[in-house]
Amino acid sequence: MIGMVALLPKFLWQQKPDLLIPLALEQFGMDTMYMRNAFAEVEAATVKDPFVFDPNTVSVETLQSLGFTAKLANTLANYRAKGGLIRSGKDLYKIWGMPTLLADRLAPFVRVSSKNSPTKPWASGFAPATAAAAIDINTASLSQFEALKGIGPVLAARIVGFREKQGGFVKVQDLLMVYGVKDTLLTALAPYLRLDDSRVPKANLNQASVLQLVQKAGLQVVVAQALVRWRQQNGAFATFDELENFEGLSAASMAALKRLFFIE
Repeated sequence: MIGMVALLPKFLWQQKPDLLIPLALEQFGMDTMYMRNAFAEVEAATVKDPFVFDPNTVSVETLQSLGFTAKLANTLANYRAKGGLIRSGKDLYKIWGMPTLLADRLAPFVRVSSKNSPTKPWASGFAPATAAAAIDINTASLSQFEALKGIGPVLAARIVGFREKQGGFVKVQDLLMVYGVKDTLLTALAPYLRLDDSRVPKANLNQASVLQLVQKAGLQVVVAQALVRWRQQNGAFATFDELENFEGLSAASMAALKRLFFIE
């Protein structure tokens, strides 16, 4: 395909590279995305020899001199501004829009400074400014969640709303089910979060949804669906004894239901 691109007018190649894509489509009937990727790799191959650089600190201008397009350089800059880190040359391939050829050329020249350790930005970006007692995620208020850096008003409201809808968290890791809570954030905040098993709020089994049964008690989806279907067809459960011989319900699942739900 590069040979076909070379057939285009020299003036157009030098002055109007953006027109290569529509022209190629018109003359050769090629896919737009394929042409765009090819052009990016040809462009990357024509830059000057790479040099050692730290992608976590180098300027946008320097990135462009290494072969980054302005858009690609700004993508990396925005990623860094949000606390993201490039830990090694292999991480270049994960940058959105990065041509493989360019990553192949630059990866051996990546040198990450020791001061840009993977844990330092998260520790400074998310940990509370002052030492604070850990909060119980099942009883913490909106303001207590907001006091943790990395959890603003919107995310705090999502956490509390999810907690109320699901009838409480069973373990700290359940926070990952809340939209916006990522592994990195939860890891950084782990010392400030706790959960008292004895205070996990119980939910009404006769009002529980399939999702609640799966997420709260760890039931298999098909088992949770069968329980809800049976309840809809036969009425509310009167006692847990009615579940004893339920197909697919293990002893561990039964124990979880009794611990985390009540019948009313």
